[in-house]
Amino acid sequence: MHRQGRQQSDTDASSTTSECTLLTRCSPTRFLRLCSQLDERKHEAIRDMNFGGLLSIKCKEVRHNICLWLIERFDVGLKKIQLSSTHHLEVTPDVVNEIFGLPMHGRILQVSSNPSEHPFGRIRDCEDRLRVLPIGEEFRRAFIWYACATILAPTSRVDGCRNLWHTLHGDEFRNDINWAQYVVDELVSGIRHFQQSQAAWVHGSLVFLQLFYVVKVQISSVQVPVTMPSIVAWTDDLLKIRLQQELRDSRSFGHGEVFEDVPNTPSDVESEDSDELRQQYDAAQRTINEQLTIMQRVMRRLHSRRRSSAHAAGSSPTAFPSSPSFSHAAYHGFPFAEHGTSPLHPTNFATPGPQTSQDIPNMQGDAESAEDVMPLRAMMVPQAHRRSRTHRVRRMAQSLKSPFVPQPHTRQSAIPMDLKEAIAFVFNTDMDPSEELVSLYGTHLTRGNLGCFEGSHWIGNEVMDAYCRFLQHEDSGSTKLFISPYLAEIVVQSKPKKLAKDSILNQYERFLYDTAIPYGQVIEVFLPLLIKNHWTLIVFDLYKLRIQLLDSLGGRKKTHMTGAQNNLAKVVLCLMAHKKGGGEFNLERFSFVTPDVPSQTNEHDCGVFAMKFMEHWSSGSLTKSIDPTQMPKYRLKILGNMLLSQHNAHRTMFQK
Repeated sequence: MHRQGRQQSDTDASSTTSECTLLTRCSPTRFLRLCSQLDERKHEAIRDMNFGGLLSIKCKEVRHNICLWLIERFDVGLKKIQLSSTHHLEVTPDVVNEIFGLPMHGRILQVSSNPSEHPFGRIRDCEDRLRVLPIGEEFRRAFIWYACATILAPTSRVDGCRNLWHTLHGDEFRNDINWAQYVVDELVSGIRHFQQSQAAWVHGSLVFLQLFYVVKVQISSVQVPVTMPSIVAWTDDLLKIRLQQELRDSRSFGHGEVFEDVPNTPSDVESEDSDELRQQYDAAQRTINEQLTIMQRVMRRLHSRRRSSAHAAGSSPTAFPSSPSFSHAAYHGFPFAEHGTSPLHPTNFATPGPQTSQDIPNMQGDAESAEDVMPLRAMMVPQAHRRSRTHRVRRMAQSLKSPFVPQPHTRQSAIPMDLKEAIAFVFNTDMDPSEELVSLYGTHLTRGNLGCFEGSHWIGNEVMDAYCRFLQHEDSGSTKLFISPYLAEIVVQSKPKKLAKDSILNQYERFLYDTAIPYGQVIEVFLPLLIKNHWTLIVFDLYKLRIQLLDSLGGRKKTHMTGAQNNLAKVVLCLMAHKKGGGEFNLERFSFVTPDVPSQTNEHDCGVFAMKFMEHWSSGSLTKSIDPTQMPKYRLKILGNMLLSQHNAHRTMFQK
């Protein structure tokens, strides 16, 4: 049905497109609904990734009539839309940058099929994770994938592109990607598949396709403000009026004033002054970008001061650092590259027209008006009616690999070769099982102890204690405190009836590791617990006053602590109150919860789950997903971290 009417004349575009249908998963409405549920700190992190232009989308509908009309005239080989015999529109990364504000420089993204450690889920699962994930590497990668799945490069799959997910979550991924080029390549690939097959689904960003047309083909009867990025100015109503007006005037599309690039003729390229003009153009562009960056920093500082003054009576929110080179990506230690200036933070635009003196905020006003002091996002210039043909300086395109030529992919092993050799040495049954292979932070493990990492063995107390010590000392700047599992073992076995403060300190304080972390900054306490050959993890959140039981066995959630768990809570809270030097913790004020965590698929991986929970649990949720099917690889990586640690006295045994 979606093919009907394609042979009809363009003289009646409305009737032609009304009989045609297409299907797409491009959904700005869904994307904006999620973004409205994220706090301002996450919005700032998104802007620092240069994806802030997407937060300003107001055009939520995909107009099928104009999209079908453009797809029919799309030349996928030359990447251009042939409007007529004399006019065409080239689809380039520059236009994507102009409309969405995405980076148009960097390397080309090579989507790989290599699986990652992160389990793949549906778009709805990604939405749930983005709401609860703290700002960090996992949040940024998940957001990029979600933006591609809903706006930038949607596919026909309800769960998005699986290969893109694993590529973004690969160990080698860095966000120095030319995302504008990626949007173009995915759109061209989707239109090619639609033109050559009988499928009704169209892959790629149809929102970009329709906005690309109305931005480049303009009519004098509809004036639109000039914004940066262009998507800020276009709403659903404005787009509808613009398309209806063109059909009313010309009965078909493609009859507006076309603003296209200057043709790349030999005289343009080989002119004596072309290099000089290009240098002048680049210098002017750098100057403009620097000025835009300065204005954005000023506005952020004013916004920070306003928030600080508004919360002066209560708890003060974290203000932006005063350093002019501040970057959220650098602040959070995330390896995302910066691409020039961040996208602007546009707001709703008013009817274009000259501003009066009353519309300009007072620079001497109170703190509440400081945020609105001539924001750059409000500087929208109504487009004047131009009869003459407009041109711009054409910049030389970068040398890029053709997206139509398949590039070779080398499948990398998930386990490095040096770690494989070390593991083979550890699991060698012909060697002495009593040989000591790990000696770090006051703990010693033999080949026999480390054998529990092989196959389907249970994790022993000695190994769990060593890993707690390892985590405690490897991250000296953390707010986590790890307690030896031997403390839990003794408390459970002794079943004390009375737990006085003096007896607790005399019997159990020795199980606290020597650490450089000041106890005053400890927020979360982790205690692995082994009962009836099953490992669980108890997390004490001293800031939110809650006790969390992380159990990979699943089943019915527990609402109350057992007698053994209650005794453990009393011991841990007493030790923490003593070490912190403040008042005692009242156990009755703590809530007990059993959060949803990944479940084990067998009877022997509970210890590995407890280790991964200790590594990735923070503030009530996992900061990195855990795949139950990857337990064998997790075992070897945990073993390798201890064997190859620079603090392992026997590390030289595994180095050539």
